Amino acid sequence: MKLQILIGLGLVVSWEAYGQKVSQIGDADTLKAHEKKIDEVVITALGIKKEKKAIGYAVQEVKGDVLEKAKEPNFINSLSGRVAGLNIKNSTDLFQDPGINLRGAKPLIVIDGVPDRTADLWRVNADDIDNISVLKGPTASALYGSVGKDGAIMITTKKGKKGKMTVSFNNSTMFQTSFIRIPTVQTVYGGGNNGKYAYMNGEGSGSEGGGWIWGPKLDQKDPTTPSGYFETPQYNSPVDPVTGKLVPLPWISRGKDNIKNFFQTGLIQSNNVSVDWGSEKATFRLSFSNIYQKGIVPNTDLKTTSISLAGSVNPIKDLMINSTLTYNKEYTSNFPEVGYGPTNYLYNLVLWTGADVDVRDLRNYWVAGKEGYQQRHYNVSYYNNPYFQAYEYLRPYYKDNVLGNVNVEYQIVPNLSAKARVGANIYSLNREFREPKSYIGYGNKSLGNYTQVTGNYFDMTSELGLKYQNHYSDNFTLSGEAYISNFYRELKNSEIRTDGLVTPGWYNLFNSIGPLFLPTDGSRNRKEYEQINSVYGYVDMEFYKTFFLNMTARYDKVSTLPKGNNEYFYPSISGSLLLNQLLTLPSWINFAKLRGSFAQVSTGKIADNTYGYISAFEKSNVNWNGQSSFYFGDILIDGNIKPETVDSWEVGTNIGLLKNRISLDVAYFQTRDYNNLAKIPLSEGVGYKYYLTNGNVYQRRGVEFTLNADIIKHSDFKWSSQLNFSRYRKYLKEAYGGKDYITVYNPANGRENFVRVGERMDKLTAMPYETSPDGQLVLKNGYPVNSTAPFESKMGYSDPDWTYGFSHNFSYRNFSLSLLFDGRIGGTMYSTTNQKMWWGGIAPGTVNQYRDDANAGHNTYIAPGVQVVSGSVTYNQNGTIKSDTRIFAPNDIAVNYNAYMQSTSNAFESNYHYYKQTFIKLREVTLTYNFEKSFVNKLNVSSASISLIGRNLWLASDIKNVDPDSGMDQLQTPATRSFGVNLNVKF
Repeated sequence: MKLQILIGLGLVVSWEAYGQKVSQIGDADTLKAHEKKIDEVVITALGIKKEKKAIGYAVQEVKGDVLEKAKEPNFINSLSGRVAGLNIKNSTDLFQDPGINLRGAKPLIVIDGVPDRTADLWRVNADDIDNISVLKGPTASALYGSVGKDGAIMITTKKGKKGKMTVSFNNSTMFQTSFIRIPTVQTVYGGGNNGKYAYMNGEGSGSEGGGWIWGPKLDQKDPTTPSGYFETPQYNSPVDPVTGKLVPLPWISRGKDNIKNFFQTGLIQSNNVSVDWGSEKATFRLSFSNIYQKGIVPNTDLKTTSISLAGSVNPIKDLMINSTLTYNKEYTSNFPEVGYGPTNYLYNLVLWTGADVDVRDLRNYWVAGKEGYQQRHYNVSYYNNPYFQAYEYLRPYYKDNVLGNVNVEYQIVPNLSAKARVGANIYSLNREFREPKSYIGYGNKSLGNYTQVTGNYFDMTSELGLKYQNHYSDNFTLSGEAYISNFYRELKNSEIRTDGLVTPGWYNLFNSIGPLFLPTDGSRNRKEYEQINSVYGYVDMEFYKTFFLNMTARYDKVSTLPKGNNEYFYPSISGSLLLNQLLTLPSWINFAKLRGSFAQVSTGKIADNTYGYISAFEKSNVNWNGQSSFYFGDILIDGNIKPETVDSWEVGTNIGLLKNRISLDVAYFQTRDYNNLAKIPLSEGVGYKYYLTNGNVYQRRGVEFTLNADIIKHSDFKWSSQLNFSRYRKYLKEAYGGKDYITVYNPANGRENFVRVGERMDKLTAMPYETSPDGQLVLKNGYPVNSTAPFESKMGYSDPDWTYGFSHNFSYRNFSLSLLFDGRIGGTMYSTTNQKMWWGGIAPGTVNQYRDDANAGHNTYIAPGVQVVSGSVTYNQNGTIKSDTRIFAPNDIAVNYNAYMQSTSNAFESNYHYYKQTFIKLREVTLTYNFEKSFVNKLNVSSASISLIGRNLWLASDIKNVDPDSGMDQLQTPATRSFGVNLNVKF
């Protein structure tokens, strides 16, 4: 490419010069291919279309058609591995939102240009999505103000297209047939403790062994019994009519396949019918969708139904009106409880049910003669019968959603138009919790309960503005928009429940034993009102088709901060430079762009709480003569408290190589998060426990790579691929009051962690055992010695070193095949499942001679490590060893193996149950056949295709028993493989 010297601003290439040396291959004009690549447009903030070459920040697109075949009940799961910097931590549990993390924070969801502050992703139907643009960083979404401070996921729905009427039908049926990874448990020993078990009454005490799985060995021969096996009284033993005692039953491994026998094949059935039509004056699209998901847990399901209408009309010259309206209903009669505890199926089925219990025997879950009052189980104090939970502890959920917007644009003069937009988001929620009598929670047995929860939400965004566009010359273009805007929001939540049930199974508030109970938690009984008045706009400038500059500004006045401190300005600036226009580059470099951006955005709220700046009375559980009582909160709020603020900058490049067959996008970003909230402990003598003020300062930074390649492009066979990598870090730069550390909660280990200034915020810490200088475990009396260091030790970091996705798309004539791999490299998580398996005696590693010895009453286990003969160790205030005069000898004290594992959970030998998250997963496989034109013509349809689909087919990971996809382990349901078929027909 040869550059020509233009006017005095510098070297600029003209389009004619750009095309001078373009060769042709067959009938394909390579210049046209180049121009198409360069002039591609993407959806940006406010739903504005912009050319990729003009954007100074990172944006990545996902076309809606990749979501149509391999259906997920929640479309966001299908984005896993497709966008650099977007980390989707998929939940394996039914009706649980996946964790969405874009550059370390949760992005804003925007539907057709209108922000969805409720972020309910279940109501968005994949068949209605035309395009998803991921706007990365505050600059990309600064026009949305405080809610856009962490980037945005822009969802553009399908609209009608000009042409004849088209009717489309899309059906997807997926079967969840097997588990990608499930806990592997030992089936050699049954329930009980110290090798003994005899059922008495299900309370767990005495000979029942406290609910442990450290009981006698199963399948042991005993010629003296009728069965030929060791026998003992069990929960399902018949009563001897003569003695009135329980008849001993064989102690055998009936429940080796409990997981397989309890869970069922899941089903995801999706149907969509749409009608599309358009003319020069009007277009419309009507869509009906239904998704039914049958859970793998018995008696659980999820249903969503959507009706969507989108259209545009050009009633008179220069006036364009377009609108969308969607009604969505989410409803289920029951979905599973999640989280570690007695309400979790795996808690009851895997961790605390030995192979001596066959789950199929528990289908009859009521005690005979006590139906409605007492569940039947081997233990009725600590655990729930899984079938009892599935069919009696019900959680109905009914939610009606309405989303709509109207956009009007009128061309006043050739370069100036007026625009108006109104968007509304409404939902009504009704939930119930039906808790049967004898249901087990931590430390209590329910008398039965019924809870009603209602929620009503409404928000409306109204905008009025002007749009200006002018192409002054080939060397300068100016465009911009300016708006005044109003946002209004209402939220009303209420919850009420019974105080026990008089009549079991009658779930009605009038069936309460005592007075109805209203929770005092403000989030459960609450009214909120919020308003934001704004002025905002942007200016885009283009110079010589080479330099592009974008500036945005927004000024908000919010109702969620104290007067005098509730008005904020959000500026951003970004620019890009086309190097291929400015410099003579090698012929194999067809496109090269440098870009950069800066933005400053504040949250507009205190701790994301509408009334977080107000100190107010709180309702107490104590009543006096039927009147509610109140108390003043224990947090003193700084009278000059400010919202959290982000300063962010980014640089990047886009490069097109080998006639744009290969394209590379690289971004580096850095943010400074300041005015972050700090809760400072106070002496209770002042009347408060904490002081809420601005304190900590954080820094976030990361890098992203996206490589696209058209590897083969022949007329019959094509092969394209994409590889993306991203890395993200967050550091503590300053702590309030000059402190050198803070504590921060991290879901990766479910606890507060110690983080020092200068360290990463995702640091995971725990208090370890004492070790010798060479790393051996220090023991005393045969048991580990707890560390006396003043600070916990680092166990790892929860954020991965790299998150990646790798996809391939092949097509050969009428066939196409797509493969998607994704995963993480590095990162650490704590495994509750593995820890509890060792603690409770269900881990396969507990099967050994030491356990047999302990069951026989012998102490034979000598833990590897050393004992201190003399001396001591001291630490300084930073937790570093100050002096160590210890002299060691090998540990030679034998202890009871069962007791040792119950007190340590094999923590030292298992890195305290912290594991690497590293994994690779075959996320999706789709094989599609597009029927020949001659065949579809015989059917009187315009096109038809059929696809075979697989999701979550393969996982490689070193962590045992759990899928690390979610980045945490709270005993979630095992991930399932899904297989199915998709049929797409257009008439």
